[in-house]
Amino acid sequence: MSPVYLLSAPFSGASVLAGMLGRHPALYAVPELNLFLANTVGGLLDIFDMGQGGHSHGLLRALAQLDHGGQHDEGIAAARAWLDARRSAGVAEVLQNLVERVAPKRLLVPDAESPLRPMDLQGLREARPRIECIHLLRHPWSQGVLLHAFSQDKLFVPQDYKDHSVRPPLLDPQICWLRAEHNLQALFGERPPLLHLCGEALDEDFDAAMRQLCEVLGISADASALAAMRTAEQWTFAGHGPRSAPYGLEPEALESFTATTLDLAAAASLSKPLPWRPDGAPFAPEVQARARACGYL
Repeated sequence: MSPVYLLSAPFSGASVLAGMLGRHPALYAVPELNLFLANTVGGLLDIFDMGQGGHSHGLLRALAQLDHGGQHDEGIAAARAWLDARRSAGVAEVLQNLVERVAPKRLLVPDAESPLRPMDLQGLREARPRIECIHLLRHPWSQGVLLHAFSQDKLFVPQDYKDHSVRPPLLDPQICWLRAEHNLQALFGERPPLLHLCGEALDEDFDAAMRQLCEVLGISADASALAAMRTAEQWTFAGHGPRSAPYGLEPEALESFTATTLDLAAAASLSKPLPWRPDGAPFAPEVQARARACGYL
């Protein structure tokens, strides 16, 4: 059965939703894999070793859990050794291994990073005959408030998250929201996703949103399945992993936001001054246009 990629801009809830869906008896959700950073396993490992952050952690946690005794430091080391022994293999082989390993459940992969990287999406595009996609959205205001709050105490913020037309350059989350949505729009223009889902629907009517997801995935939405998906905290990959691979999920699935931040995120608007911009500017016209096309006000 083909795997399903849950694609979104950063801080749109992909890992959180994966945790919910991962509790469905017909699905097996894993952390972010970042497989399409390279074509071969060797190239992928080289990028992992050069990169900042925990881009390898999700893949290592998944392999450790499925094939190497669990998510502990010994399992992570064994997973890394398994990958090292397959440096000449294509990354599609690793994905297929995971698909086969979780069968008869269907593999589900959250991904909030590839939408920002056209080369990653090219790899996904080439693999799409064997991959289905779900597009998860969040209002750019809510997404921006969460991204901005998380980034305040971070030493490294990607340069392409910043508005360089002002001095000093200003962190402006709408930039990455628009870039991700633009890239996904191009990807889906060739082949539509199974579903475009506004994450706010989960807050408005959880059961209805989950029934819609189950319908497009061809799985049961009975009472027991809906109840299971309300227990995301029991997902196999919920929370931090072991010391050697603690990440692999989006920050909002690992960190807590203050009530003030959450209240501000909930006060979404396309026309009000952006709370993270000291100049009081609203969203750029192209962001407003794209958001309205997605159904946001």
